Amino acid sequence: MRPFFMEPVLSKPLAERNDFILLLGGLSALTALTIDITAPATGVIARNLSVSESMGSMIVGVYFLSYGVGQLFWGLLSDAFGRKKVLLISLALFTAASVGAALATSFWVLIAFRVAQGLSAGAPVIARAMVRDIGSGVVAAKILAVLMAVTAIAPMIAPIMGAGLMVLFSWRAIFVFLALFGIALLLLSGFNTPETAKETRPERFSLRFVTYAFKYLFRQRDFLVGMSVSSLTFGGYASVLSIGAVVVERMYALPPTAFGTIFAIGAIFILGGSVAVRLLVGRIGLLNIGTISVSVLGVASVLHAVLLFMEPTLTVFWGAVCMYMLAFGLILPSAQAVAMEPAGDMPGFASSVLGSMLMIAGALGTMVAGALLDESHVAISGTMTIFGVLAVGCFIAARVYDRRKVKG
Repeated sequence: MRPFFMEPVLSKPLAERNDFILLLGGLSALTALTIDITAPATGVIARNLSVSESMGSMIVGVYFLSYGVGQLFWGLLSDAFGRKKVLLISLALFTAASVGAALATSFWVLIAFRVAQGLSAGAPVIARAMVRDIGSGVVAAKILAVLMAVTAIAPMIAPIMGAGLMVLFSWRAIFVFLALFGIALLLLSGFNTPETAKETRPERFSLRFVTYAFKYLFRQRDFLVGMSVSSLTFGGYASVLSIGAVVVERMYALPPTAFGTIFAIGAIFILGGSVAVRLLVGRIGLLNIGTISVSVLGVASVLHAVLLFMEPTLTVFWGAVCMYMLAFGLILPSAQAVAMEPAGDMPGFASSVLGSMLMIAGALGTMVAGALLDESHVAISGTMTIFGVLAVGCFIAARVYDRRKVKG
């Protein structure tokens, strides 16, 4: 009997197939889309379901936390049983959770389905593992930059789409769209995705292997530095995702439906950063890309620290946000490529841990932003300052350690 999803016939290496790379980009963009499309709606949903606006940040925060937990299992499962099979199961569960969110009758039911969405969203972590399956070093950095570029398109389109769906229908249409997107990825993955894992190892789905793998990864300098810098940078960026619409509405009287437009401007800077990595990494190397990226982050962090003592116009405030987004676009593909280098024969698990730490930092960022939320911009500028400075500090500490090790 022929399987429903046939293995595609390959005419050239996967790393050179544009259709496959774009599919990986779509899989990688799933979480960005799931979060960003709700960015204009967090306050509206909270009011509609009779809770305070500040609680609307939970719609983003709980997704970060559950997604972080879920990634650990999806990466491990893909190492143990193969990428494609696990990917299809993940997409099917995500689609079902999206349908449930669209039908939610209370805020807490919606939150429960957001948790289910996060737990089932294994596609991005499996996509990163696939990249490591088909390439490493500069090749991996170039592919990850393409994935980041595709992912960066989501913040450009998703908030505008979310706002449009609210105007034309209601916030529930946002989750209907996510369900349809999940179905599209499920079909494309089934018919266009080969099995990239060279071998499967079911014995790895055990506490013994997890303990060994954690110890191994957290002893690797490149993994620790790449993970720390990318995760902390994301923590600052998460503040805009969770309360950006509320902040600009309160301080600048900008309606939630218009927030998507200015958010898209910032997303262009994320896209610019990821494209720059793609173009430059082969010429100047990951080490120099890292220095440039963290330098931009340092400038952005200083700008936001200065804004804490001012009442900036929307143009000035959003200009500083865009600078931070540029740094994020530069750092994520380059730092994650560095972090994945020592993954060895466990790219799925390494990708899981990397993604989990990213989401934990994102959840912390939403918590800090929510705690700082008032009638001003301080919640976002303060969060970006804190997390940006910590990321720069980790990078500098690693460079100082390297120099002392060489001298010693």
